[in-house]
Amino acid sequence: MELNRCQFELLSYIEEHGKKHYSWRELADALAISGTAVIKEQTFLLENHLLAQAEDNALEITESGLASLEPYRVERAVIFAAGFGSRMVPATLDTPKPLVMVNGVRIIDRLLDALVSKGIYDITIVRGYLKDKFDELLVKYPFLTFIDNDRYETENNISSALLAKEKIRNCYICAGDLLLSNPAIIKKYHYQSNYLASYALETDDWCFDFVNGYASHYRKGGTNCFNQYEITYWNEADCRKLVKDWEAAYALEKGYDLFWEFIPLVLYKEHYQVEIRQCRKTDIMEIDNFYELAEIDPHYRNMQTEK
Repeated sequence: MELNRCQFELLSYIEEHGKKHYSWRELADALAISGTAVIKEQTFLLENHLLAQAEDNALEITESGLASLEPYRVERAVIFAAGFGSRMVPATLDTPKPLVMVNGVRIIDRLLDALVSKGIYDITIVRGYLKDKFDELLVKYPFLTFIDNDRYETENNISSALLAKEKIRNCYICAGDLLLSNPAIIKKYHYQSNYLASYALETDDWCFDFVNGYASHYRKGGTNCFNQYEITYWNEADCRKLVKDWEAAYALEKGYDLFWEFIPLVLYKEHYQVEIRQCRKTDIMEIDNFYELAEIDPHYRNMQTEK
């Protein structure tokens, strides 16, 4: 059964949180859906046996409900982790940035653990700088696939995207150097292609506006906008367009110097309608430089002094 948006949000929320009593107020607040719509769609899902209600009024998703969510399941993840991380020197002199330890845990482990917790095991990492170091991940995550980008020093991440194009199908596309503090931002199901973002009154970082329900006016720096985080989901149809548009962009003069996200958000933006999936600023952290790393993990303060 094809689901409308409200039906999808209700089913995926109840699947994630399990069997219990849900008030319509809780669901309306959590999903940003009107109470009237919640009651209407919950009734529809019960009548069509996608939800079941116990005698104590606890709701749970049925096998038919799970089957109806299956077309929206995230099948895989591609993580770009080829760069040097020059602003993190000296921590990255002998370690790729995604493998840098922060308070006893590698940066990339938090992302990998979150993906695995949602049943996503088809994970590809595009590596470059000190690529053999990534092999140590196989001890904990033996199912990982690696793709080597030996052009990471002379080309931007569009080359990593193209090297992984066979894996770009109904997937997360993520940066490997984001420090997750809330693993719940990784979801098992998505209704539409989206970018994770948090609202900013003012920012000097990469951002976009929210226009007619979609990300627009991608730029560096702005006000009353949304900070972009490179945790993105792309459905099957958009993945096909991404690969085609990456190839076209790479063929342009100096196309090798483009960021992959510039293609769907700027260069060929008319081909896409990418939603903004809002999160809190505390859900995820981009460690931009060594000073920020030392602020988060006191272990590095001595290294800063010795430098």
